[in-house]
Amino acid sequence: MSAALSKEKGGVEPYTLPPAAPSELARDVERFLHYEAQLLDSYNLRTWLQLITPDIDYRMPIRTTVDNFDLDKAFGGHAFHMIEDYGSLCARMDRLLSGSAWSEKPPSRVRRHISNIRVAPVDGATVDVRSNLLFFWARDQQPFTLSGERRDLLRLIDGRLYLARRLVLLDHDSIPIPNLSVVF
Repeated sequence: MSAALSKEKGGVEPYTLPPAAPSELARDVERFLHYEAQLLDSYNLRTWLQLITPDIDYRMPIRTTVDNFDLDKAFGGHAFHMIEDYGSLCARMDRLLSGSAWSEKPPSRVRRHISNIRVAPVDGATVDVRSNLLFFWARDQQPFTLSGERRDLLRLIDGRLYLARRLVLLDHDSIPIPNLSVVF
């Protein structure tokens, strides 16, 4: 028997888990993230825009390699693959749907896998959400898979969840995809 199990009669040494969100809120957040992924995967971009707030802050910083385990320093605030607001996201989606975005003609094959969703209420109207992302992108004979973490701030407005902030932290130093026309 291991030392931890032998501490008490057949018991494991106690530890404290992070506080859990109410199960109904956690389920609603999970359903929101899966619905959002479905909309983006199917290029239903105008409907996706209805899920974001007018003050959206959408960022994807460039990762740098760090020598030690201080992983928070891997992402600085100086260089980004993407910094978007509501206006730029609308323009990006309109361009993709216009048929004049040659980088997406025909559309790339994409799939977002959202997992390890962690929900923490901030207050009665704001929810902090972290999730893992596995993103598959393919065009012609070029398939790529990216992984990372998303740190979202969801806002509850009139009984519905909306994306107010997203920080995408990729596990990659550089993005192997030839064009970055989609959002994660």
